[in-house]
Amino acid sequence: MSSRRDRYETSAQMNLTSMVDILFMLLIIVMITAPIMHAQVDLSLPKSSAAHITDESTATISVKSDGTIYLEQTQISLDDIPKKLWKLKQTKNLKSVALRADKKIDYGTVMKVIGAIKEGGIDDLGLVALPEHP
Repeated sequence: MSSRRDRYETSAQMNLTSMVDILFMLLIIVMITAPIMHAQVDLSLPKSSAAHITDESTATISVKSDGTIYLEQTQISLDDIPKKLWKLKQTKNLKSVALRADKKIDYGTVMKVIGAIKEGGIDDLGLVALPEHP
C-alpha cells in the first residue's frame, strides 16, 4: 500500500496554461474595445500635408455630407453650437475646436459652422484632414 506522501508529490514545474488563457482573453477584450474607444462620426475627410493630432482640451465638431452637424458624437443644430461651446468652455476648460467636414460638403455650410464656433468664444480652430502620402 502506498502512502499519502507518494501520491501527492509537489511539482517543481510552473503551470502556464491558466496564465496564457488569461492573456488571450485580455487580448480579445482589447481588440474588441479599441475601435469603440475612438468612435467618431463617419466622414470622408480631405487629405492635407498639414494634418495633425489634437489635444485633450479640444472638442470635435463634425459636418457630414448631408449637412448634419455633430459635437463629438451628439447631433446638434447650427444654432445650438455657440451655447454648447460656451458651456464646455466654462465647465471643461475648452480651449480649441477641431472641425471635421466631409469633403463633399458645401463651402458655405462650413463657413456658417466656423462662424458659430467663433460665436461660441473659441478663437483656436483647427481643420481636420487626413495626412497626404506621396
